[in-house]
Amino acid sequence: MGKSHSKVPLPRFRRGSRDEYIHECINKRKYYASYIFPSDNDEVDRLTVQHYIFQHIWESNFSSPVKDLLKSGAKVLDVGCGPGVWVLEMADKYRESTFTGIDIVANFPQTIKPENTNFFTGEVKRLPFEDNTFDFVYMRFMMFAITMDDWPEAIDELVRVCKPDGWIEIMERDILWYNETEIVRNWRTRIVDKLREEKGIELIITPHIPRFLYTNDKLTNIKCDEREAKISWGGKIYEAYGKMIIWGAKNLSNAISEIQFNEGEYDYLVDVAIDDIAKNKGYDKSYRFWAQKKIC
Repeated sequence: MGKSHSKVPLPRFRRGSRDEYIHECINKRKYYASYIFPSDNDEVDRLTVQHYIFQHIWESNFSSPVKDLLKSGAKVLDVGCGPGVWVLEMADKYRESTFTGIDIVANFPQTIKPENTNFFTGEVKRLPFEDNTFDFVYMRFMMFAITMDDWPEAIDELVRVCKPDGWIEIMERDILWYNETEIVRNWRTRIVDKLREEKGIELIITPHIPRFLYTNDKLTNIKCDEREAKISWGGKIYEAYGKMIIWGAKNLSNAISEIQFNEGEYDYLVDVAIDDIAKNKGYDKSYRFWAQKKIC
């Protein structure tokens, strides 16, 4: 499939020693160099829908034991905040606390936003905050943005900016479907293996996260919980979940373009795969991991 490339400078933001972000335009969609999903309104819409689906599945926005802290006033950081929906909702509910969102691109609100919110551009491996700044540091669905080799360093950064006795929380889901057929498994594995080999991205990351947490000597009280989500069966929310998976998979089309698919074949296989999973009452799982920073 042919691609048209052009580089367009974004507005200037302050982040470390770099002054600007450069987007690459491919098939009329914008991409930031180190992130494989597009950075445009369609992706913002997908991330917003994703937020509300998982809010419903978990019946909460977080699992760490920080409710009392949030009610009395806390400093909170959302790493990889995307359009900032989590920050905005939390800021409205816990008005005594302040919420900061950071993402590699500025798809978050920049002018009209609650007074107890701030947004910055930056990367998880080099968070532009002082040590021991936040009471609660939250990060979710960053497996496409962090390579396998970089995960320990990313967690080190979450811990660094967290206050002693504060909490960090990580939420992820794997590209791993239960009750899938062999045909779907072969297709899915082909993509998972390719991204692992070519880009160092691990799409079955949750089995590794406990090891990253337990080997960090600054963390204690490490916990984990999980939720199952039906894919396109069992009610409207799960029908929407299946559509969101299709949406996300198709927004990955540029990242998997080097895999040998005929023109139109990838999108077709995505649709067929989700339909097949629904017929077999397939599901996947999302996980939350949380831990407390030790008092030195």
